[in-house]
Amino acid sequence: MTTILPATRDNTGRKKKISTAAINRRVDYAPHAVQRAVHRASAFHRFRAVCAGRRTGKSTLGGHELTVEAFRAKLLYNTLSPKGKRMEYWIVGPNYTDAEKEFRVLYNDLTKLDIPMDKPGTYYDANGGNMNISLLGGRYLVKAKSAAHETSLVGESLSGIILAEAAKIKPVVWTKYLRPTLADYARDPRPSWALMTSTPEGKNWFYDAYMRGLSEAEENANWWGVRMPSWSNDILFPLGKTDPEILDMSRDMSEEKFKQEIGAEFTEFVGRVFKRFNEEDNVKELSYNPSLPVFIAEDSGYTNPSVALFIQVDVWDNVYVLGEYYQRHRIPEEFASDVMADHKLGPLARAARLLYADPADPGTAATLAERWQVQSQGDTGGTLSERLELIRRWLVPGPDHLEDGHPDKKPKFFVDPSCGNLIREMNDYRYPDTKSEVRDAAEAPLKKDDHAPEALGRFMRGHFGAKFSPVLRARQSKATMKRRR
Repeated sequence: MTTILPATRDNTGRKKKISTAAINRRVDYAPHAVQRAVHRASAFHRFRAVCAGRRTGKSTLGGHELTVEAFRAKLLYNTLSPKGKRMEYWIVGPNYTDAEKEFRVLYNDLTKLDIPMDKPGTYYDANGGNMNISLLGGRYLVKAKSAAHETSLVGESLSGIILAEAAKIKPVVWTKYLRPTLADYARDPRPSWALMTSTPEGKNWFYDAYMRGLSEAEENANWWGVRMPSWSNDILFPLGKTDPEILDMSRDMSEEKFKQEIGAEFTEFVGRVFKRFNEEDNVKELSYNPSLPVFIAEDSGYTNPSVALFIQVDVWDNVYVLGEYYQRHRIPEEFASDVMADHKLGPLARAARLLYADPADPGTAATLAERWQVQSQGDTGGTLSERLELIRRWLVPGPDHLEDGHPDKKPKFFVDPSCGNLIREMNDYRYPDTKSEVRDAAEAPLKKDDHAPEALGRFMRGHFGAKFSPVLRARQSKATMKRRR
């Protein structure tokens, strides 16, 4: 037999205070020390950023926060109902499945507490993306949302938001879509709030949020941040950092991977090489512009694929990759002939002016330049890190003075959808995850899924290197000084 939401008034009719400890006991939740600190911080700070390692109870933390909010809604029911107001909360993840864990914790809590949910109004269909909880005739609502569908994040006034795996969510989702939904209730006795929990993924917008939480500046008074490494969970890892399970994971992972995934530290070199590349911003239908020159970027191979990228650059230095060649087991003459015979790439090759080739294979470069009747451009080498950094420059949205999400704030690198291999490798090119994969002490990316980015890097180095590379600028400055002497 179900019961109503537990009473929130004593026998005299006075409002009772909510006892989170009592609620936690009833749902068998025993938070560890850092989880308790996060819960306590909600009384003093609207925005909390929790940088957490694996198996720290991020989802459990968020789900139980919403359980307490259900009791708060009951406490405020007589205030909400006459005005037609409600307390609505969203759980937002990169995808629906990322929001399901917190939703499941809340759903199980309400079931344990024997609290009746509104029917219809409550749904739990994770695969279909329909996860809603409704209590008190719709006065308390929780919805799971996917950040991949930005248009679904518009138009609501919310009491609170949980961002699950926040570091994987694009910054525009927070700044343009989610933050404004918390403005209406900013001055209520219980201000609207956001709880961001995530394992770090480099120093992106979540890192900025976390750093605001650590800041003592007055303008960041509403923010609070904490790092929660895996060994914070003394229930799962009773011996802390020296727990055998922690030590075993450290043996399997590279040092940087361990710092990020287990130590919850913000590192620069773990995971995707091109973290800012995404198909929504960087992939779009492109057309050949006859008023602009065509350039070819090449990476030689045989067992590995031979790659050619066909590129145009406008007067603002925006880079457009119009087409690609990507084939294995082709000798240079076959490589050149394949391109010329292709109905799309052939005309681009005939319009091309310069070839940015792999300096490690001058023979192939000479063959391609002769067959395609283009001049081979030098200075396409340099260090790998320098070439990667040049590509990253073009992935950063600009101009800087515009806020994130502004329609005119865009990257400077675009790829036609026909360039499927370049798109795949821009997504998949990665730094080592485990010690067995580490190739050198500098944590260079894996020699995998790197062929099209290698070609692109050759172009970026040869075309823009002298203008944008600090190393090349320093070399040019030294050369100039020598000539003056």
